[in-house]
Amino acid sequence: MMTTTECAVTPNRKEKIQSLIEEMSDGLLEREHQIKLMMLAALSGEHVLLIGPPGTAKSELAKRLKNVFVEANYFERLVTRFSVPEELFGPLSIKALEEDRYNRLTSGYLPEASVAFIDEIFKANSAILNSLLTLLNERQFDNGNRRVKVPLISVVAASNELPDGDELSALYDRFILRSYVSPVSDNAFEALLDGAPQNFDPALNVRLKLEDLTEIQKLAGKVELTQETKEACKEFRRYLAQNDIVVSDRRWRKLVKLIKVSAFTSGFNQTRIYDTWILPHCLWEQPEQFTGLQKLYKRLVTVDGKTPPSRLLQVIKAWEDKLKEDQQAQTPKRDNKGRPLYKDQAGKEVIEEVSNYHKKNKQGKLLYWDADYKEETTNSRKHYGRDENKPIIEKGKNTPIFTQSYFSFAYVEGRVREIQNIKNQIETFSNHVDKEISEVSDYFESHLWLDKNMLPEVLDALRLSQKEAAKLLASATKLESGFKNLPLESQQDLMLDAVVDNNVIEGVLCDD
Repeated sequence: MMTTTECAVTPNRKEKIQSLIEEMSDGLLEREHQIKLMMLAALSGEHVLLIGPPGTAKSELAKRLKNVFVEANYFERLVTRFSVPEELFGPLSIKALEEDRYNRLTSGYLPEASVAFIDEIFKANSAILNSLLTLLNERQFDNGNRRVKVPLISVVAASNELPDGDELSALYDRFILRSYVSPVSDNAFEALLDGAPQNFDPALNVRLKLEDLTEIQKLAGKVELTQETKEACKEFRRYLAQNDIVVSDRRWRKLVKLIKVSAFTSGFNQTRIYDTWILPHCLWEQPEQFTGLQKLYKRLVTVDGKTPPSRLLQVIKAWEDKLKEDQQAQTPKRDNKGRPLYKDQAGKEVIEEVSNYHKKNKQGKLLYWDADYKEETTNSRKHYGRDENKPIIEKGKNTPIFTQSYFSFAYVEGRVREIQNIKNQIETFSNHVDKEISEVSDYFESHLWLDKNMLPEVLDALRLSQKEAAKLLASATKLESGFKNLPLESQQDLMLDAVVDNNVIEGVLCDD
């Protein structure tokens, strides 16, 4: 149900973010995706990992992120196997060493950067790794015997290949958002030849301030994580388990923060299932896993979340079977005294369960007992004389007569009440779909991060769901009518009374 309301995000700030995303994309081909990821990461205080070959504008993306913020310091470094801590964290202070202190001169280096680009990050050795992990996760740096807070907003890391070795897994896990950056497609190749990237230098009044980030992260924490969002996360978790993809609890908590920032910066005070768009970009370990995760997201927002609950389909089917069973149900037919009736071999209604029958052979001829020859015969008379052979009599069970079952008023009323409850559930779902159809276009339009190209598929799924709900409602209405029309015991009583009255009348006429 689309009950999300506009919340207290300053409209000017939302417009700033929208403008910055558009300006950052200007002059870069097919990089809108990475720009949104980097912007959302920075607003959430998280980091981005770009995987891909050299020459695909990874460093340019990081430089543009730096210009999003007012007075942001930028640091960039290419890491090799031979890199030393001084290259990232600054040289040791000679003066401090003379005073028996171990301090680094961090000015112009990573500990004092707001935005940083670290290329080939997985080539970092153990001498760099520990300090880097603390700086990324806790925003702190150990400078000598002091742990100082760093002004870091976000790190954009790049690599041509994924980490190899357990010692780098913790570093890999610190980059919540991940994206594979491929060379431009054939469709954009001609545009690549025609132009060069333009400078990204937004006006000061458009750039974000540090206090903007602080407020966004604080207020986003108050956004309600709805049940439909939680259910979507559970679906992703099940998918990860099936595909042997391991995601830490810490990472899930950070993902929730991203989801909330996605909703909050778009102007909403509660999340929607659509805000899980970020999960495929955060959960893969190998780039090829992204496609499956993206398909899952697409299914959740266009199929699973838009079709009538399978439970309703199953319940309707069960009740249809029950109605058919009741309509075909039969009970023993009884006379006006309540005695069960049977049909004898002559087709007459009798009250005896067992009757005496004149035995017949396979050809249907009556059989007699010839005492002279001590055998069964079809001849009723003896061979010599006029005495008759005795008919052979045997006992046989008569066929029970069944008639349509009748039901108590309480039984029928209970069944009708159950169906009406199901109808209410279907109508509630149908109203939910109708409401979402009327609001989802505006939701996509006002959302900063959603892929607008997915809206037609969402609308198609909702309209299909409308039709399915209408079919279910029609089935439930037919069921309700079917149970209402079951024969009642009171009708049976009236019929029996009519039979009795008819017998009385016939008896009176006979007496007369």
